[in-house]
Amino acid sequence: MSFQRPPRLPALVATVFLILVTVACSAGGTTPPGAAETAATSASVPPGALLAAQPVYAAERSDPPTPTATRRALALTATPTNTPEPPTATPDGPTPIATPSPRPEGTPPRVGLQVGHWKSNELPEELARLRTSTGARWGDVTEADLNYDIAVRVQALLEAEGVVVDLLPATVPPAYDADAFVAIHADGSSGSAPRGWKLATPWRASRAAIALMEGIHSTYGQATGLPEDVGGVTVNMRGYYAFNYRRHEHAIARTTPGIIVEMGFMTNAADREVMFNQPDRVARGIADGILLYLRQRDPNDGAALLPPEFPSVRTGPNGAVMRTAPRDDAGVLRNLEPDERVFIIGREGDWYQIFARNTPGSSGWIRMDQVVESQSSGPPPEPTSSNP
Repeated sequence: MSFQRPPRLPALVATVFLILVTVACSAGGTTPPGAAETAATSASVPPGALLAAQPVYAAERSDPPTPTATRRALALTATPTNTPEPPTATPDGPTPIATPSPRPEGTPPRVGLQVGHWKSNELPEELARLRTSTGARWGDVTEADLNYDIAVRVQALLEAEGVVVDLLPATVPPAYDADAFVAIHADGSSGSAPRGWKLATPWRASRAAIALMEGIHSTYGQATGLPEDVGGVTVNMRGYYAFNYRRHEHAIARTTPGIIVEMGFMTNAADREVMFNQPDRVARGIADGILLYLRQRDPNDGAALLPPEFPSVRTGPNGAVMRTAPRDDAGVLRNLEPDERVFIIGREGDWYQIFARNTPGSSGWIRMDQVVESQSSGPPPEPTSSNP
């Protein structure tokens, strides 16, 4: 099956651009530098027209894909001062949320779409170990190529609804502050059988992050027809570096709701049929879920953006039993030694969900009465590989 590369930019957008330039020049005489481009990218385009403005596929370039002004793609660098001022909200745009980072009244919501593995060679020193991370591949199509193709389609759909979109490379601006952050990835396997999509929040997920995930969960499968990879969420997904504001400077802000999307397996023919040949369905599934979240959130509930905080703990003098579920009759993962450092990622009743330092690759549950508070439990668990 051949990958259907999107066509080049149609004449429609170019025509709109020329008309706007002519009007601007006749009305005001001299057009300031950059004004024509700003007018073109801010013009009202009928729904679907932007979606037709497909990107030039990365495989046709000698360098990684670069967004164009016509699509209003914004490839941010690691310096947040490069972020432009958001435009005025459209009348029917989603209501912005009241966040700990104040937004002026009337500011449209801002969404960061991270293209997984795009420009990973430019990651900062603190993430140098990931610079060679290229993700999955099928034939001459890299995961970064596919992720980029889908991301610009999602961007067009969101912008048509009045959302400001930042198209982000692998490097996330320090403490990236937005109303939602979605990392777009695709999966791969050594075999052709595994398939399906999955979503994940950070380990300590805010209520807003969970709501964002639920929004996309309710739309993605229906839009794509792909099955969910139930139980397939990995440690690396939830420990994704872009979520880890405790460890990394180049990560989303504590109050930015973030999730990671694995759209499907590039190594599975049925998943490829949709992701490669019907990419608009994939983009629609992601965009609709983001819009659903933006429309349903409570603008006055700033507390929903705050991830839960738990005490720093170690196991007590008798150690602890790490189980598969928060029940005394659940299977035993491991018997923890006394005074062993653990990281709490959740709570249910009298049980903590934890990561133990010497149990990489899995989380488990211990009873609250088996731990004691400590000065420090260390940072969240680090992913065990470069791919989420």
